[in-house]
Amino acid sequence: MTRVFLVEDHLLMRKGLLAALGRDPSLEIAGEAGSGEAALGTLLPLGSDEDLPDVVVMDIGLPGLSGIETTRRLKEAHPSLRILMFTVHQMEEEIFSAFSSGADGYCLKDSDVGSLLLGIQAVALGSLYVDPRIAHLAIRRILSSPARETESPLSPRETEVLKRLAEGRSNREIAGDLEISLSTVKAHIQSILVKLAASTRADAAVKALKKGWL
Repeated sequence: MTRVFLVEDHLLMRKGLLAALGRDPSLEIAGEAGSGEAALGTLLPLGSDEDLPDVVVMDIGLPGLSGIETTRRLKEAHPSLRILMFTVHQMEEEIFSAFSSGADGYCLKDSDVGSLLLGIQAVALGSLYVDPRIAHLAIRRILSSPARETESPLSPRETEVLKRLAEGRSNREIAGDLEISLSTVKAHIQSILVKLAASTRADAAVKALKKGWL
C-alpha cells in the first residue's frame, strides 16, 4: 500500500480529501498536518525511510511557512521523500519554485479525485508528475531559456535514463526499456544527480532540458 501524508490548512478540504483518499484500497493515510510547521514537526524527526510516508501531498498556500519552503526543508532532511504539490496556483513562478524546492509532482486542486490518485501513484513509483493543463508552461519556459549548452557531462546511457525520467517513467519501466537491472538504473540516477548538482529527479530533468542536453 502507498502511505500518504496530507498537508492542507483548510480543515474541511483536508477532511474531505482524507475521506476520499481513504476509500482507495491501495492507499493508507499516514497522517495529516494543517501547516508547514506542523508537517515539519511530525516528519523531520523520523529517522529512516521505513518510517516516512511514501508520498506527501502538499498545499502551496499554507499560512506561515509556505508549502514550497516546507518542501525544501523536508527534502534537505529526507531526500528520498516523495512530495506531490496540490494547489490552485497555475503561475509559472510557483510551478518552477515548487520543482526547484524538490517537489516530485504538481497537481491542480480543481482536478478530480482520479487525477490526484494518478499523481500520488506516479510519484510513489519514482516518476515525475505534472498536471497536463500546466505542462505547456514548463515547455515554454524551457524553450525560452537562453542558458543552453552543447556539451553534457552525462554519459550516453545516463542521458537515456534522464530522458525517460523526464517522460515520467518509473525506475522499473526504465530498467525494462533499457534492459538493465533496477540497481543499475538507481546507480545511473545517483550519478546524474551528482553530475548536474541536482537535488531531485525533477531538478535534474529541468536543468538538462534548459541546457539543451535532452
